[in-house]
Amino acid sequence: MSWKKYWLLVALVFVITQPGSIAFANWDAPYGFYKDLSVWLGSSAGGLLLVLTYGLYEWGRKKLGPANLLLSAVVLVLTVVVGYSAELAIGGEMGYGSGNIVLFVIGGFLGFILSVMLLLISLPYVPTGDFYYPYDRPLVIAWLVLIVVAALLGASYVMERRKEKLREPEGRVP
Repeated sequence: MSWKKYWLLVALVFVITQPGSIAFANWDAPYGFYKDLSVWLGSSAGGLLLVLTYGLYEWGRKKLGPANLLLSAVVLVLTVVVGYSAELAIGGEMGYGSGNIVLFVIGGFLGFILSVMLLLISLPYVPTGDFYYPYDRPLVIAWLVLIVVAALLGASYVMERRKEKLREPEGRVP
């Protein structure tokens, strides 16, 4: 596995979870920036755990280096810490909050599934401006930057794959 493919998966976790996470964070009422941030990062943490598990599998097959795993684990820990800190900043407003960091991570798995389910329903509302509240502008900017990063990693990975195919002998059957 190419490190570019692995990091593309890491970036895509953040990209695909954001619209659905914002949709269900604001389902009942807008609680503000910190709730939207904590739900997005919690959902991303659930997805990052899956990507890290896949990375461990590829590492066992000697197709991914340990530096990639270590760095992605750091990204996961930072995502959890920042997301949980944002949840704590809400201060239990309207009964919101998981209670502890372990429940935050477990809820992240559920949030990941829910955010992916809500992705296609949420996307048409993003360009209209009706989807995000004004306080969500930093999240929109972060999402757009991550889309660019994912596009660049994806293009780089596709170019790498094309070069590999050109180097393969023609008589080789896949």
